[in-house]
Amino acid sequence: MISFSGDIKNKQVIIVSLSSMMRSIGMGASWPFMAIFLSLYIHLAIYIVGLVFTLLSLMSMFFSILGGYLADLKGRKFTLFLGSISSIFIYLSIAATFIYKLYPLTIILFIFSSFSGSLIYPSATALIADVTSIDKREGGYSIYRILSNIGWAIGPLMGSLIYSHGIIYIFYALAIAGVFETIIVMFVKEHNIIKTGKGNKNPFFVYDKLLFIFSIATFFIILLSSQFSVSLPLYSELVIRINISDLGYIYAINGLVVVLGQYPLIKIFSKFGDINTFIAGALFYALGYFIIAFSYNLYGLMFDMVIITVGENLTTPTINTVISKMAPAGKTGRYMGFNSMFNSIGRAFGPSIGTYIMYTFRYNGLITWSLIAIFGIFSVFVILIFSNSYKVSNTYAKTDEKL
Repeated sequence: MISFSGDIKNKQVIIVSLSSMMRSIGMGASWPFMAIFLSLYIHLAIYIVGLVFTLLSLMSMFFSILGGYLADLKGRKFTLFLGSISSIFIYLSIAATFIYKLYPLTIILFIFSSFSGSLIYPSATALIADVTSIDKREGGYSIYRILSNIGWAIGPLMGSLIYSHGIIYIFYALAIAGVFETIIVMFVKEHNIIKTGKGNKNPFFVYDKLLFIFSIATFFIILLSSQFSVSLPLYSELVIRINISDLGYIYAINGLVVVLGQYPLIKIFSKFGDINTFIAGALFYALGYFIIAFSYNLYGLMFDMVIITVGENLTTPTINTVISKMAPAGKTGRYMGFNSMFNSIGRAFGPSIGTYIMYTFRYNGLITWSLIAIFGIFSVFVILIFSNSYKVSNTYAKTDEKL
């Protein structure tokens, strides 16, 4: 049974979660509007917009490996601080390109903005593993997600208000969020890290067949969930024709459902184990994206987002928990970084695949969202292949812990 009481009292879990909340406020304010901005204001073709987000995630893939390595080598606090302070300079630079209408440079800097987040995520998730026991770990990751998504509930609504005054102010908001995030990170306490891998010819990578199979399953989940950033807002504006400023309400629902639903959902599903929880989340994801085909207004899209977020609530903390259980001592950051690399590949190809399907089938909702939803089914097949080996590995881990 998952325990949350100890995690709520764990100051380090709360500190790293609060820093993530500040980041989420800024990201939530900007993310729903970037695809629209690139399409409507810079006049990029829809498949080029998808390509921009693909390049963003490809850069994230490489930076994730670096972030995981630095988290283990230099420490969690150092990597968190480097990621948060770099975001301030990146977003202020993007704002400057708006002032001088240097839009090609805007796109380039937007692609490189993945640097900060890719350093932060492996360090934050590894830190939670450092300060929680195995039985409380999923609770720790759930607290992290709840506080992060308070930011996702606030950010999109704030972005809707700011957008009407000019998108440049959204990037100012991102920079300000980065300042608060950096201040909070200063209160993180560095924990002893067992440095392993001396003499390893390639210390950036980890080699684990089990991790590789699991990462393929999460890859398909991320292919599906990445439609959140490009395909969904573009389809909402171009096909359903909702007001652009109303996008904030859809994405605020995502944050709100995490805040209200993360704890009860994980508590309910904890008795079914990690694998079954992941499978349930994948199926909710697939269903949520499939029923977008039958949505014709803002309220329908808000309902879809509830179903999608249930899938997110079940899969995201479970992914982190499974990886932390697999990782040997001293390699948690690199294991998180390796999985984050695979997820970045999913984020890289997801927007391009989604927009290509949409463009090829001329925005036919049923075909588009049926094909996209299949990624969730693929993930279920892979996780079933993974499950037997994971059960054996997890049994050994529990035995070692008792010894």
